[in-house]
Amino acid sequence: MSGPLTILFAGGGTGGHLYPGVTLAEAFLDAEPRTGIVFFVTHRDIDRRVLEPRGWKVHYEASRGLSLRPWTWPKFLLSYWASRRHARAFLGDLRPDAVVGLGGFGSYAAVREAQGMGIPTFVLNPDLHVGRANARLASRADAVFCQFEDTIAQLRSCRRVEAVGCPIRRGLFGVDRSHAARALGLRDDLRTLVVTGGGLGARSINQTLAMLAPRLDQFDRWQVLHVTGQGNDDAIRRAVAGRHPRYYVRDYADEMALVYAVADLMICRAGAGTVAELTALGVPAVLMPYPFHRDRHQEDHARILEEVGAAVAVRDQANPDRNIDGLWQVVPQLMEDDARREAMADAARRLGRPEAGKSIVSAIRVTLGR
Repeated sequence: MSGPLTILFAGGGTGGHLYPGVTLAEAFLDAEPRTGIVFFVTHRDIDRRVLEPRGWKVHYEASRGLSLRPWTWPKFLLSYWASRRHARAFLGDLRPDAVVGLGGFGSYAAVREAQGMGIPTFVLNPDLHVGRANARLASRADAVFCQFEDTIAQLRSCRRVEAVGCPIRRGLFGVDRSHAARALGLRDDLRTLVVTGGGLGARSINQTLAMLAPRLDQFDRWQVLHVTGQGNDDAIRRAVAGRHPRYYVRDYADEMALVYAVADLMICRAGAGTVAELTALGVPAVLMPYPFHRDRHQEDHARILEEVGAAVAVRDQANPDRNIDGLWQVVPQLMEDDARREAMADAARRLGRPEAGKSIVSAIRVTLGR
């Protein structure tokens, strides 16, 4: 075989699904700059915001996730079959060399149609547990790439499963801390507690930390950077006004490399991408797993890090008033104990797989005979 590959990435809808695909696309281009990169994604704002500045070909489709509410099922079925027809026509015109499913409902139509057309397919499953879309696609995929060894047992019927880690954006590495602090409007002579609930934010985390702001002011060697998620910053800024002079609020951080570079301790969720980034970069964390997932997989992610000493897990009880005591039993101790945070960072790095993207691209290229 000769000539550049064309790779279609199917999925999106959340940063956790989208960013691993962006990383893989960059790794394909590193291996062969002429590679054709195409994304088949949802209409959600995050897909446009992340992909359009990169200049790749992006195609939007209108699939919707399956809800447990029966009255929504007719619309789901209509969108599902429309997505399948749409994907079939698009794949017929594009004829990519491979389709990479990024997980979630947005990946299903394109990967399933590609499998029916004989196009090689590959599935990413960064979560410990296998999601519904991936569970239905994995058995017919040419390979499934996981982050956790414990996932392999759930995919015994698959042709090939490899635990290689979750692709990490290359731009996260090698950022100078002082430069990052200045770029974010922070002081570079203070340690930084970073608070984030992801791109969409986490209401309970946001509100709990806003309530804790006066207590955090007693740590005069520290500042707080609170990334609230889009549309949540004004309320949190008003809530902490006058309660902590070193409490900085941002709604969203496209430049997460800067955020990680300044983080001496992070309070965050335990999504697959977040866990992969924390471990690859060696950032000690207090993890508050999202409590409403059907399989509660974030709790299992947090457990894996906690067991090796890379993080401390605190239950998110959804009610900010109830979260205060749990966080306050942990956070002050970590802020005051430099040696423990460094030990947590070392433990995190031992789990990290910063080369996961390169490993996956290499495996796909070998499978395709390239």
